[in-house]
Formats: sequence, C-alpha cells, structure tokens
Amino acid sequence: MNGSEQQNSILGLVELSDSRDNGGYSTAASVNIIRDVFHDRLKGWVRAKDQWRLLNNNRFCVILKDIGSSGELELAAAKLGRIFDEPHFHMGRAVPISVTAGFTEIEDGNRDMKVAMQQAGLALKQAKKTHRLFDVYSDHCDVNETNENRLVQRLESALELGELHLYYQPKVHAAYHSLIGAEALMRWHTRDGEVITPDRFIDVAERNEVIKPMTWWAIKSAVGRLARWPTELAIAVNVPPNLLLEDEIFSVVKDSLEIYGVDPHRLNLEVTESVMVDNQDVMLSQLARLKEIGVKISLDDFGTGFSSLSYFRDLPVDEIKIDKSFVMRMLKSEKDLAIVKAVIDLAHNFSLKVVAEGVEDRHIASRLADLRCDVLQGYFFDKPIPAERFALNYRL
Repeated sequence: MNGSEQQNSILGLVELSDSRDNGGYSTAASVNIIRDVFHDRLKGWVRAKDQWRLLNNNRFCVILKDIGSSGELELAAAKLGRIFDEPHFHMGRAVPISVTAGFTEIEDGNRDMKVAMQQAGLALKQAKKTHRLFDVYSDHCDVNETNENRLVQRLESALELGELHLYYQPKVHAAYHSLIGAEALMRWHTRDGEVITPDRFIDVAERNEVIKPMTWWAIKSAVGRLARWPTELAIAVNVPPNLLLEDEIFSVVKDSLEIYGVDPHRLNLEVTESVMVDNQDVMLSQLARLKEIGVKISLDDFGTGFSSLSYFRDLPVDEIKIDKSFVMRMLKSEKDLAIVKAVIDLAHNFSLKVVAEGVEDRHIASRLADLRCDVLQGYFFDKPIPAERFALNYRL
C-alpha cells in the first residue's frame, strides 16, 4: 500500500485459528461458543463507517473505509491483534483465540470484488505461512503462490517417480562409539542429477497435503530398511506435528511393521518439542497410542520450544534429543554447557535416554560422554549417506 494521503478502502479477510489450536474444542457447542466470541470481539474492532460480515464460523470479511496510508492500516491491524491477545475462558479453562488477516487495497467503487477477495485470500495465506498477524497483497503474493504450487506439483511427481530417497546418519553409543542405529533424512534426487536437501522443500511440503504421502512413504521405507539390518539397530523417522493428529498414522505404522516383520521397538518416531505448545491433551494421547504399538518416541530439538515440567512429567517418550544449537556451542559457552548438563540430568531422572545431535568434533564427543549422555549424532561420526553406502561402510 502506498503512503499517499488519498483516502481508499481496504478489503480484509480475518480468519480465526483452527479449532484444534484452541484447546482442542471441537464439539458443536464449543464451535458455537468460539464463533460467538469471534463475532463479539470483531464488533469491537470495526468502526461505524466500516462494512463487515461473517463468511463462515471462522472467517470474516471487512471493508475498512478511508484508510489513507500503510501506517493507518498497521494501526488498525495492531488493534485487531490486541483485541484477540486475551484468551477466552470456557468452563474455567483458557482457550487462546488467535486471528490472522489478509488485506488488499480497493482504489475505486468499481473494483471487481471477486478479484479483491482472491487477493485478500492470498495475503491471508502468506501471513499464515510466515506466522504474521497480517499481510497486505502485492504482486509477490501471486509469485510466491505460483512458485509454491509448482514446487508442490514437482514433489508429487517426485514421489510417484521414485526421486525421493532416505539417507541415513549414524547414531552411536556415547562411551564406546559403537553403532546403535541411524536417523533417516530425506533427499530429493531430481531428474537433472541435483540432490536437494529438506531445508529447500520440507516447509512447503508441510504447508500442503503432499507432506502426508511423503511421511507415510518415509516410515514404510525405513521399516523396510530395518528388515535388512541387524536386529540390534534402530531407525528414527521425523513426523511433522500435524500428522500426529491423523489417525491414519497408526495404521501406517502397524501395517509397515507387520508386512516386514520388524520388532516395533526398532522404529523411533521423532517429534519436535513444539507439538506440545498447543493441544497438549490430544498430543499426549496420540503419543501414548503410538507407544502402545511398541515404537519408541523421541522428542527432537529439545530446549528450543516451550518446555514445561507440568507436561514433561507425563510425556510418553523414550528419549530426548538436545538441539544442536546448544551442543555445538557447549565448549565455548558456559550457559550452553549448563543447559546440556541440565537436560541430561533431568532426562535421566525420568529414566529417559539422551541423544546429542550436532556433534562436530572429538572434544565435544568426549565432554558429552563425561556428562553421561547416551547417544551421539553428528558430522564427527558421519554425514547422512545413501542406504547402500551406509550398509557398506558399517558392514551391515
């Protein structure tokens, strides 16, 4: 939006967070309560001269009149954020009600409203991707949308054509440096011979449905690999947080283990600590169900999320992975060293194993062993390598 003094109107789409992000309230009664709260708070945001209406239970359309600059729009958006900062209390329980907005400028009364709605929708989608309160439509929204759609289509094709591969990075015993397993990490081998690492495509995949078949494929492939490896070795597979809410994960895991005849305890599902920020009760239940199958659960990137002893006590996990950001600095920073030591002691007090990732040299490896860390992973031992080379290098 330009900063001129011309008085224009702004069309906005304001969306309430999915009900799963609001304490797990999903019954019809709860949806109605959240909708009414959403409605009441929005009435406190719009001005008398603005036009607005609810499109459905969680989306609201508004036309803000006489907005003369980007600064005025930012003030309006800031007020929207403040209104929804306070949680709603339902039956004594705080239910966070967060919103995201997308805006587009309406320069005259003859503007095609269908196009304006599409543009506001693109801005809303962009804001959700970047975890911002709001975004304003510009040409880059179209470009980003087009690029993302193309990448999703390429990933779907890559899955069908067998271009996705699992590489394996060894996990070793901290004291003896003997191989105890590996973490499976995805690589994309394109038709032109390029090998693409997950940091270039996994975020896009997780924002789209393609992440589901990619993850199910990874689990099945890892279990198939376990069937060829010695029975004392395990493989860890990363599972995106949103897929833990899918009941399909239970059938995928159980069917894979039964088809290949693999002992469940050899499969380790890694989930990030952030899964517990929202939906703690739901996530604890889902993790407990996975443990009932017999698979191991690992809490990845520990220390970077919102750790709380109140849920840590009851976490149905088997091991904790200390985030590499702490491990890599532990010999240079007393604070990072203290964090690493505290996590190891805490985990052991709860009878959990500890994995340190990001082990880059023998000095860090030795210090971690002194601290009684259980498992080490990092470039000091090996980088992620193709399955065939892994088997050759480690004589499997």
